[in-house]
Amino acid sequence: MSHPRYFVPHAATPAEPVRPEASAVVNVVDAFRLESGYLGEQEWIVGLDAVGQMLAVPASERGLLPASAQAQLAHHEVSSGRSPRRIAAAELFFFSVELVEHPPDEEGINDPVYLYGTLMGPWPSEALARVPGQLTVNRGAVLAGLVHGASEAFFYAQDPESKTTPRSYHALLPGDRAESLAEGRGLVLAYPAVPVDMQVHNAANDRLVADILHDVLEQLLQDARAHEGPELLRQMELPVPSRIQAIAELESRGYEVNGDVAILRRPRGGLVGKLAGLLGGEKVKVPPEAGPPEFLELARRALGAIPGWPNEAERTLRSLIRPGSGMAAGPRSIPQIPARPAGAPPLIPPRPPPPPARPSDWMKDFLDAHTHTRGEKAKLTRSRSSIPAVAPKAPAAPKAPEWLSDFAPSSDAPASAPAPASRPRREATAGEPDPAPNKKPDWMSDFEG
Repeated sequence: MSHPRYFVPHAATPAEPVRPEASAVVNVVDAFRLESGYLGEQEWIVGLDAVGQMLAVPASERGLLPASAQAQLAHHEVSSGRSPRRIAAAELFFFSVELVEHPPDEEGINDPVYLYGTLMGPWPSEALARVPGQLTVNRGAVLAGLVHGASEAFFYAQDPESKTTPRSYHALLPGDRAESLAEGRGLVLAYPAVPVDMQVHNAANDRLVADILHDVLEQLLQDARAHEGPELLRQMELPVPSRIQAIAELESRGYEVNGDVAILRRPRGGLVGKLAGLLGGEKVKVPPEAGPPEFLELARRALGAIPGWPNEAERTLRSLIRPGSGMAAGPRSIPQIPARPAGAPPLIPPRPPPPPARPSDWMKDFLDAHTHTRGEKAKLTRSRSSIPAVAPKAPAAPKAPEWLSDFAPSSDAPASAPAPASRPRREATAGEPDPAPNKKPDWMSDFEG
C-alpha cells in the first residue's frame, strides 16, 4: 500500500486488505464525484459499517445499500438541493480521524498538528488497504479543510435529541507536496469519527468538529498572543463547544461560578492564601457556548490573519475541487460496473461477523515520541470513547435511599427479633396460568445441545 508523504503508518500494525460491500454500509457520511483521467467521472458514496470502519462504494451500487442508508442519501439530496461536488484526482485516500494532538512549545503561528486514525486507499484501486497511523498537517490546513468542506456537509434528518440539523463534516487535506497535489496525488479526505455507541440515528460529528475547531483556534490565539502575532488573532474572543464542561473545568481549578463570572476561592490565611491573591486569574468570565457554524466563521476570519496563508499547497488543493451546484449535473461518461455472473451469491449477502475492535494502544507510540523534555503535555482532542481522558474511578458503593430508614428496626426492638417471613406465593386459580412456570419455553431448546 502506497501512502501520502505526510502519513506515517504504525510500524507494528500491518495493512489490512479491504473489500467494500455496499450491503455493509450502516451510515452514510459523504457523496462526491471523482474525476479521474483514465476512469472518467464516477460518483462515490462514503459510509461506515457496523463497527465504524470506513467504506467507499460506487453510486451505481446504491440499490444494494440497506434501506436506512438509502433513506439517508435521499434525505441529504433533497435537503441540500445540490449536486455532489467534483474532485479531480488520480488517487484519493480516506482518513478516519480519532485523535488530534496539538504539540506545545512551538515558535510559530501556523504550527503542525498531528491527526491519528485509520487511512484507507488508494482509491480507486483493486488493492485497497486500511492501516492506522499519523497524518501531519498545519493548523491552517485543518481550519481551511473544515471551512471549505462545510458547504458540502452531509445532512441527516433531525431527531428529538438534536437542537439543529445533524451533519457529517469532512476536510480535504494535503498529504503531500504541492507538486504532487497538482498531479492529483496525495489528497486525503478526512472525516472526524464519533464513537460507534454514539451513532444511534446517524453518524453526525457536529460536536466533535466544534471541539477540533475550538482547540486549533485556542492554540492559534495563544501563540499569537505569546509571539506578538496578528492583532486580529490576539483580540479574538473564543467561545466554548460546551459551557457545562467549561464550568466543570473552572470548578476543578478552584473557581466558584456565579452566572457568567467565575471567582477563585481563596484559601483562608497563610502563605498559600497570599500566593493565590498574587497570581492572576482571580476573576474570569465564563465563555459563551457556540456550535459548528460559529466556530467555522471564527476559523474563516482566523485564516485571513495567518501570515503567508494560503500557501502553495492550499491553493493547489482548492483548485482541484468544484463545488456542487443547485442544478442537476449533466450526463457524463461513467464506466459501467460489470454485471454479476450467473450463480453469483444474492445481492445482499449475509454480513460476516464484525472483526474485533482494534486497540488504541498504537497511538501511544506516536504520542510518546512527541513527549517534550520540559514536561509540558500536548493538548489532545479526542473522538473515540476507547481513549479515556482520565483513568476511570472505581464506582462508589450505592447509598441507601433515605426512605428506607423508615423501615429500619427500632433500637428498642430485641436483637433476636425474627426476620419477617417471606411473602407466600399466590396459588393459581382454575383456568389461570401459573405466573412463574417451572417448565422452560420450547424456544430455549434450540440453543441447547
